[in-house]
Amino acid sequence: MVDLAEGQEMGWPRLMEGARAAVLEWCLIAVGVLAAAVGVRSVIVGDTVTSRLATVWSLTHEHTWYIDRPAEQPPNPFEPRTVDKVAVNDRLVSSKPPLLTVLMTAEYVALQSLFGWDLDTASGLKRQLQCMILSLVVFAYAGTLFFFRKTLRLFDVPAPARLFLLAALAFGTQLFGYAPQLNNHVPGVCMAMAAVYLGLGLGSGRLAPRPWRFALFGLSAGLVYTIDLPVTVFPAFAGVYLLWRFPRIALLWGAAGAALPLGIHFGILTWITGSPLPVQTKGGMYLYEASPWRNPLGIDGLNEPKLTYLFHITFGRHGAFVLFPVLLAGIAGTIRALARRDTACRGYILGGALAVLLLTAYYTLHTNNYGGEAYGFRWYIGSMPMLLLMGAPVIGRIHTRWKWAFLLVLLVISVYSAVECARFPWTANQEWTCRYFLGPSC
Repeated sequence: MVDLAEGQEMGWPRLMEGARAAVLEWCLIAVGVLAAAVGVRSVIVGDTVTSRLATVWSLTHEHTWYIDRPAEQPPNPFEPRTVDKVAVNDRLVSSKPPLLTVLMTAEYVALQSLFGWDLDTASGLKRQLQCMILSLVVFAYAGTLFFFRKTLRLFDVPAPARLFLLAALAFGTQLFGYAPQLNNHVPGVCMAMAAVYLGLGLGSGRLAPRPWRFALFGLSAGLVYTIDLPVTVFPAFAGVYLLWRFPRIALLWGAAGAALPLGIHFGILTWITGSPLPVQTKGGMYLYEASPWRNPLGIDGLNEPKLTYLFHITFGRHGAFVLFPVLLAGIAGTIRALARRDTACRGYILGGALAVLLLTAYYTLHTNNYGGEAYGFRWYIGSMPMLLLMGAPVIGRIHTRWKWAFLLVLLVISVYSAVECARFPWTANQEWTCRYFLGPSC
């Protein structure tokens, strides 16, 4: 993204561009993954877990997607503990996208068969969840860092900037906080990062246009849609770029790669609900009798003006750019790209900025609760690697000590927030911005 010669003006050793830099990068990834794996020792069984486990339990014990049971029978042990459920044909189903739950079910059946770990016992539940988090989330966290590093190297970002950006993503974003927790955001951002790497690499000509790469792009983009739908905006932009550059091969092989995850996803939704559309598009499904969404309480019942909400998800009490100020690099990169036509990768940066704006507009207009009881605005996790990539040309040009000192201050604040996120992932108003400055949301 930037001229390597600029990075060498800083007086960094030349070895930083060679083997030493690579070793440091892999060390950063290893430390991050080890920290996430250690965090799995304590499992938090909150609503995001029980909503999926209710379906896992029903699929394995009842062989059905319905999570409620007749009144005369003992209830599904996880259904009463979740609010993320909707009514279909006078029965209840989880509102979570199905593909991740299918993977959890397959893993549960295998582990239960091998070790006898059952969801109905406390010890079995904990061990099952630990294995699921390690395989589905911590592994995805490692994959995100892997593809992020490959993207930085693909565009020849200088080693100092590369190390800073990799450290920022690994330890200074919500990605670190939610890596030891069962959630769909970390797997979703992993697939999005893989798709963006392939899309930019193929479109720029830095990766050879082999059919398997387009198929892998389609597979990654399809998985993003099935795991964390709004984040699909990033693979979508990359996909349009590939269709413009390689219309025939991108359409043919990209569609082939996406067919499997999308086919499973749409097939299951149609089977359960009679429609391939997400249940989130059918608000009436949430308003069944005794639904907590009829009269939402606490943070779920907020009704703030949209401009107030927009402020708080960006620069306010739950603001991504306040809690994790390293993300300001993306704004700096966008400003530079708008001001100077000679900015490296200008089109990619402006495309990324437009995608982030669209995602922000969607969340502002269609949500109101900051992601519920969660640390920070968790729906921004998918944007965080992209914002850091957008800042690479700016950070790659820094060669003065005071600017690096300023960046380190931003990184320290971001790491502090990420550590707090890891400690209080599923609680409301635990952000230091709420505790010390702007007060709670509710």
